Amino acid sequence: MSKFFTRIIFTIAIGLFALLQACNNRSSTPAPTTGTLSISITTGSPATALSDVRVLVFNAATNEPAAAGSSGSDGKYSVSLNPGSYFVKLGKQSYIPVPASALLNPVPQKINAGATNDYAVYMTTSSLTGGWVSGKVSGGIANALVAVEATGVAYTSISDSNGYYIIYNVPPAAYSVRGYAQSHTIASQTTTVTANAGSTVDLIAGPVPTSTVPVRFKLIAGGGVISPATMVVSLVHPITKEAIPGLSLSQAYPPSLDYSFSGVADGRYIVRATFANDTIVVDPDNIVKAGEPSVNVISGTPTPTVVITATLAVTLTSPTNALNSTDPAVTSLTPTFSWEAYSSTSDYVIEVMDANSGSIVWGGFTGMGTATATKNIMTTLLTINYNSDGKATALVVGQTYRWRIYASKDDAKEPTGWKLISMSEDQMGLFTVK
Repeated sequence: MSKFFTRIIFTIAIGLFALLQACNNRSSTPAPTTGTLSISITTGSPATALSDVRVLVFNAATNEPAAAGSSGSDGKYSVSLNPGSYFVKLGKQSYIPVPASALLNPVPQKINAGATNDYAVYMTTSSLTGGWVSGKVSGGIANALVAVEATGVAYTSISDSNGYYIIYNVPPAAYSVRGYAQSHTIASQTTTVTANAGSTVDLIAGPVPTSTVPVRFKLIAGGGVISPATMVVSLVHPITKEAIPGLSLSQAYPPSLDYSFSGVADGRYIVRATFANDTIVVDPDNIVKAGEPSVNVISGTPTPTVVITATLAVTLTSPTNALNSTDPAVTSLTPTFSWEAYSSTSDYVIEVMDANSGSIVWGGFTGMGTATATKNIMTTLLTINYNSDGKATALVVGQTYRWRIYASKDDAKEPTGWKLISMSEDQMGLFTVK
C-alpha cells in the first residue's frame, strides 16, 4: 500500500475517532434542570434602563419567595429557577410598583428547563411624595413578610437571605411595623414616615409558642364533578392579602381536605384558597358580600375554625390562555368575550381589569364585600362586546388585561335578590391588546 493511501486511511480514522468522541461528550452532558428569568426594566420616554429596582420573585403555585435582588446599571436582573410558574414584584422609591397593588396577582412568568424567559417591564414615576422604611429582622430571618400598617392600609416587602427589607413609597404618617414568619414571633415597632426620607426599623424575632390553625374544605358540585389533583390554602395578611411565607399548604385530593397550619404567631389572618388553573374556584358569594374568611390567633388559640367552600369554575372560551398556560391571548381594542353556560345561572356579570394596576376598567361590582353589592354589567347571553354600554375605559395597545365571568342566580331569600354561584379561574382570561 502506498504512503498516499496510508495517509488517507489514517486521516479518516482520526476523523472518525474525533466524531465518536464528540458524540460521547454530548451524550454524557446532563440535560439542564433549570431555566432563566431575565428581566429588563425601563422608564421614561424614550425608554431608558432603570437601575436599583428591588426585585422579588415568588412561586406562583404556593406564593413562597423564590429569589430576591436588584436590577443593575443596565436595568436588568437575571435568576436561575426551577421549571414552573413565577410571580415578579418590582419596587423603587418614587416609582409606581409592579404590580401597582398588593391585592393584584401579577401576570405569571413561565420557566422551562434550558430556556430563558425574557420579561420586559416599564415602570412609571409616582406622584406620591412618600418615604421609605428599611431594616433587618434579627437573626437574619429570610422570607419574613414585613408590613408598615395603619388603620385600613399596609405596605409590605419580604426580607432577603440576610434578613434585610425595604418598603418604598410609604405615605407620610405614623405606622406600626410588624413582621410575619412561620415559627417566629416578631415584635412590632412604631415609626413615623416623612416625605423623601428613610426610617430605619429593626425587628426582634423570637420563637412562637406551639400553635395550629385548622382549616376545612367543603366541596359542592356547582354544575359538575370536581376532581382537582391538589388544593393550596394560605394564611395571608389581613389587609394586603399577601401570603405569609411558610404558611401555605398543599393537600392531595383525595384523601384529605383538612389543613393544619403550625407555628402561627398571634394575630389576625385571612384564610385564602390559592388554586392553579384546575377548573375549581372558591364559592364567590360570601366573598363578594362579606369578604374573605378570617381567623384570630390569641395565645396560640385560633377562632373560629374556618370552612371554605369550593365549586366548579365557569369556563372561558375567548379570549383566554390555555388551561395549562399563563401566556396572554392577543386581541384588539374591542374584544368580544365568550364563555360556556353554567348550570342554574340566571345571568352573568363581567369584570375586566388592568392586569398591572388592578383597576377595574369595565363591569364588576359596586359595594364589593357588603350585603348591598350591586352588579354593574350583567347579561343572559354567553357573549358580550367590550364597552357595549359605553361606560368602559378605553383599552391601551400593549397593555395586558384580565377578564372574569361571575355566574349569578336569582334568590328571593337574599337581601340583594341574587347570589353568586361560581366564577371563572383567576389566572384565566389574560389578554394583551395589539
